[in-house]
Amino acid sequence: MKTIESPPTQEQLDSQEIMRLASEGKRVTDPELRRRVTERSEAAQREMRDKFGVVNWAVDLIREGRD
Repeated sequence: MKTIESPPTQEQLDSQEIMRLASEGKRVTDPELRRRVTERSEAAQREMRDKFGVVNWAVDLIREGRD
């Protein structure tokens, strides 16, 4: 039985390109790729803040490390 593969999403293509560049030791210089990744990252951050609020757990970890 054959499986039908769907075409890769833009996110998957972007991830593959970033992994390829990283494996070659190169930077991401394509402005469109950088823009798409930044927009998705900012959207994910907004979603997390909306869902959980601002969490200041780093301060607690630093204080624990001092003790």
